[in-house]
Amino acid sequence: MVAIEPDAIWVETTQRGGCSGCSSQGSCGTGLLSGYFSSASRIRVALNSWDPDDIALHDTVVIGIGENALASGALLVYLLPLISLVLAALGGQALAGEFGAMAGALIGLLGGAAVVRLHSRRHAADPTYAPVLLHLETSR
Repeated sequence: MVAIEPDAIWVETTQRGGCSGCSSQGSCGTGLLSGYFSSASRIRVALNSWDPDDIALHDTVVIGIGENALASGALLVYLLPLISLVLAALGGQALAGEFGAMAGALIGLLGGAAVVRLHSRRHAADPTYAPVLLHLETSR
């Protein structure tokens, strides 16, 4: 955690590869690449019922989002571009053969990605998709 506000905390998240816990990470090429490409970002997490006096800077916290938000978000992000790619490719093939299928696939993929981005921006302030503080591990 990097900052505390009266009603929220700012958390620095680190995305790691799947093999970040492996004992041979230092000698494995995949482990070295995952360390190189890992990224950190800062997000605001509402405190809800947590008391800000119980939290100190540099505490380790566990955050999460609701199961429904995770499932619907995953379906939207992964399936919508794929379905729009296939449908646009089939439509393009019916209209213009092989070239139409390739162009339709590209247009469908980009269109699906644009819809996902629009949905993401529209629901950016939706508390359903906001992370919540689940557990606190103090550094004291």
